[in-house]
Amino acid sequence: MPRKPTESGNGSPSSANERTYSTAEVARMWNVGESTVKRWSDTGDLDCIRTRGGHRRFTLDALLRFQEAHQFESTGWIHEALTPAGEENGHVDLAFATRLETALNERNHETLQALYYEAATAGDEKRGIELLQRAYLRGFSEIELKEDILTPVLHLIGERWRRGELNIYEEHLASRVTLSATDHLHSRIPHKKPTGRTALCGGPEGDLHEIALRLVVEILETEGWNVISMGPNTPIFSFSDAVRRFKPDIVCISSTILVDLERLRRDYAQFFPITRELGTRVIIGGAAFIDPEVRGIFTHDFHGNSFSEFLTYLRKEFPAA
Repeated sequence: MPRKPTESGNGSPSSANERTYSTAEVARMWNVGESTVKRWSDTGDLDCIRTRGGHRRFTLDALLRFQEAHQFESTGWIHEALTPAGEENGHVDLAFATRLETALNERNHETLQALYYEAATAGDEKRGIELLQRAYLRGFSEIELKEDILTPVLHLIGERWRRGELNIYEEHLASRVTLSATDHLHSRIPHKKPTGRTALCGGPEGDLHEIALRLVVEILETEGWNVISMGPNTPIFSFSDAVRRFKPDIVCISSTILVDLERLRRDYAQFFPITRELGTRVIIGGAAFIDPEVRGIFTHDFHGNSFSEFLTYLRKEFPAA
């Protein structure tokens, strides 16, 4: 006979300080449907607590017991991502945790942006990681986090730095936090099965900006692509050599600024015909390509104004087999 879920008069576990997790959060931790989590709970295999409203809540102990008993693999969240920043050292920033939880409940993008801005400019990697992982577990997609949280904050940081309102070290700290936080999230979310397709990615010579390029690479890898990333500051003639060697399905050129436009024009005029010979599509994106005249120099198959447009193009032009 299935065990009856633990009842709680106040909707909380016996320990007032013990965190609990919703059905939706547990489903994302293990990359299963919510109905599956509910079925495990109803059969008594996965202990839960019922709130006054009848909603299921799960303690970390219960999740760990279930995972061990069933030799069930999580997507990497259980042992570290469920611990708020600072908790492993016996200290929890309650003010940050409260503001974050409220913003997640309300799906308040502006507050989440403000919280991430604070963490990034302070060089607080733990808070940056906590914000992205908690938001993902609460139902924010990878694209939503990149497009609606990270991108506006990074644009704001760049603009404030250009106006002299931020020190260069704060801009560098923000870059480090973002690279660390997105890498942490990317390594733990489910990836689609390999598609057998290859993407070659890079930024043109003179552009040292790395974050936008990294975010593009992560999207491709999540979609199951094999990605060869040459990094930023790569001469166009090196793109040509790499295309000849790897024969990728697509080339993604991400750029925030373009240096020595005339030289890039000459090199690109030799690069693009190679992609036509090999049937490789060229995708461009980034602030440098907002100007239509600049886009006209860099002949391309697709220009993405956003990560969501890029993802839509990928899925439409390269559907899953």
